[in-house]
Amino acid sequence: MSKSKKIGVKGNKKRREVLDFARDNNLVIHPGVGYDYYIDGFYMFGHCPCDKSRLTCPCPEAIEECKSIGHCKCRLLWRDLDTYKEMYVKGG
Repeated sequence: MSKSKKIGVKGNKKRREVLDFARDNNLVIHPGVGYDYYIDGFYMFGHCPCDKSRLTCPCPEAIEECKSIGHCKCRLLWRDLDTYKEMYVKGG
């Protein structure tokens, strides 16, 4: 059984939170990995999987990072699909 399946209801709530955060802030969730990888990390570590000083995921800093550099520190959230393609797929 995968970690995502073990997380259950708590994980479903976090998935909804990530989807709502992305929608409310006009952001795109990493199209290649999705969000289960990040949610698993969040529950495994108890904080942002990429920065232990960030206690929530998605974190408020993600909004400004997406605006300024095109993605959040974790690369879970992206400004838009074109930015993802340019920076991630094409290696820009």
